[in-house]
Amino acid sequence: MSVSPEESENRPTPYSYVLSVFATFTYFALVVCAFGFISLLTDTEVVARPDAGPLVGPAAAAAAVAVVLFALLGAARQYEAAVRRSAEASLGDPVRVPLGRAISTGIFAWAAYVFVGSILYAAAADELFAGMLFAADAILRLYGVAVGVLAVVVYLAFALILAAGGSHPARPLWPWEK
Repeated sequence: MSVSPEESENRPTPYSYVLSVFATFTYFALVVCAFGFISLLTDTEVVARPDAGPLVGPAAAAAAVAVVLFALLGAARQYEAAVRRSAEASLGDPVRVPLGRAISTGIFAWAAYVFVGSILYAAAADELFAGMLFAADAILRLYGVAVGVLAVVVYLAFALILAAGGSHPARPLWPWEK
């Protein structure tokens, strides 16, 4: 069944894509919150090196957010394709929670955080070895671990919400509409 150009312009954005954007904003908010609580409770700085400058930490976190956004958009695209295939085969909504992809998203977000932070720190310090020291320091700190763990949690929540809501979740009804 093909869709005419007029119909494709009037079709709403699929629920999964909108949900992926909201989940990305949620991930960003959780990372900021986690960084604040970790800093408060451990009395440490997010970037332990004082000569790093003000942009290393935010840019590293932005890299992790970008990884999560692209992973969620990819998952939304796969989900929409699975919904189309199951609708054509009259199978109902496909319900899958990809744990492996959630874990790999967390690992890639953590790696992007460490990699971008180390590259920017090396550029700020004008030494390649300084970037390697930054990476070694950031790998096992709670901030980097929080970036990865929160990416896994947000990806799993995204997948569970998609599985529970279907491709077109029902809108809430007012009492007089029931």
